[in-house]
Amino acid sequence: MYLVDVALDGWFGLFGTYKLYKQWLLDAQLFRGIEDIALFLGHEANSIFLSLFFVNPYFYKKLPDNLFLKGLAFAVIWHIAVMIVAFVFGITGSKWMYSLLTMPVKDHISFFLLHIVWALTLSYTYNPQEK
Repeated sequence: MYLVDVALDGWFGLFGTYKLYKQWLLDAQLFRGIEDIALFLGHEANSIFLSLFFVNPYFYKKLPDNLFLKGLAFAVIWHIAVMIVAFVFGITGSKWMYSLLTMPVKDHISFFLLHIVWALTLSYTYNPQEK
């Protein structure tokens, strides 16, 4: 997702949401001078760890059989879950989560499209031993 976000920054006025994450690191004075590396590695670790939800056999079997629909369904479910978490923590004081809720509409669209890219990548690359 991170590389797609960087590569498509500005495409039809979308993407570039990595700037929000980078600003979080700058504001918190974390990873000074290596913010971009930290963002890349963090996103890679997150994408690997969080894909465990997708490959969970119980959850995987509940998704549609068609790979495109499987990825799309997972993206929608995942995005809703992320927004619920952002809402709960955002309204109770988390500055980072609140900024996700209040970001511009173009960033919400970009964020959703990036979740679709991630979920479709999972869908087309994951091949369970038992279907």
